[in-house]
Amino acid sequence: VNNLLAILGVTKQSLNRVLRTLIEDGLVESRVGTTDKRERHLYLTEDGAALERKLSDAQRARMRAAYRAAGPQSVAGFRRVLEAMMDPDMRRRYHAIRESDT
Repeated sequence: VNNLLAILGVTKQSLNRVLRTLIEDGLVESRVGTTDKRERHLYLTEDGAALERKLSDAQRARMRAAYRAAGPQSVAGFRRVLEAMMDPDMRRRYHAIRESDT
């Protein structure tokens, strides 16, 4: 949960409201940590994973179509704008992740 809070940049109260709904709807499961009982680990249920796949597939198709229509220079510019919107700490973490993937 703490990692999710850091990534999303929201308060614990805001996240808990959304998580409660996702758990009640059977899309997310919350489990207590095995080594640290204070930790909560979040997992998609089968229904949650199916919904994530459906939504992600649709989003990827839309993004592919938009990127093709806009062209590579526009896509690169869009990426720079998104990176510039990140706070400096998040941007550093993002770049570290990108560099570790190459």
